[in-house]
Amino acid sequence: NSMVVENLEVPDASLVVNQIIDGNAAIDLSFEELQDLEKIEEANSVLDKEEEIEAPPLSKIIKFAIPAIGVWLCSPLLSLIDTSSVGLLSGTIQQAALNPAVAVTDYTALLVAFMYTATTNLVAASIESEKSVESKSNTKKTLIQSLQLSGFVGLGLGSILSLCAPLLLKAIIGNDTIDPAVFSAALKYVRIRALGFPAATIIGSAQSACLGMQDIKSPMYVLLAAAVVNFFGDMLFVPNTNAWIGGAAGAAWATVFSQYAALGLFLKW
Repeated sequence: NSMVVENLEVPDASLVVNQIIDGNAAIDLSFEELQDLEKIEEANSVLDKEEEIEAPPLSKIIKFAIPAIGVWLCSPLLSLIDTSSVGLLSGTIQQAALNPAVAVTDYTALLVAFMYTATTNLVAASIESEKSVESKSNTKKTLIQSLQLSGFVGLGLGSILSLCAPLLLKAIIGNDTIDPAVFSAALKYVRIRALGFPAATIIGSAQSACLGMQDIKSPMYVLLAAAVVNFFGDMLFVPNTNAWIGGAAGAAWATVFSQYAALGLFLKW
């Protein structure tokens, strides 16, 4: 036992005291860090509550949604005016030619509908990121690039439609039942409408940009203006007896003129 006692090392009292003090300091420090973390979490929760997005009332959604329909109804509405005008002012051959021609034209126009959704998202995001900036340079740049790209895409799609129009019309009408007069009138309509695809695509992107800026009036005004121009154009051209000016071709010219008139209104706006 005496040997065991002799081999035991007695720790230094000052060292033990220092270790205890250091341990308490570490405990205090960790507790202060925990308090800081709690303060940070409380601050973040306050910011989250301040930035919480309130759901708009149903009445506001309806007021925004109804004019927004104009983005998707522009081309079908103009085609409907064409169909009604040709049916009243021209013969049955022109009316028969218009149905497949309108289907080819409107369904082709839907191929670029993704650009309208993208334009709305990009413009809305740019406006949100530049809330405190007066110049809105990024928003302007986004809008200009979108309109330029829409013009190029519309030009390319219109060119492809003009080249592929005979194949598309034959696929709808059927090779065995094609009347040469009906096919010729339908082909004229599609190729004339293809000339308006650049304007139609730019109009769609411009209307979508207006929605991104929460401007619901401009698309409706432009749509109404285009419908009025198309209506009077149909009254002027459709009764004409010239194959490239009257009938289905005349309705196509009226639609193309109305689209470029609407494009001019948007650019001036």
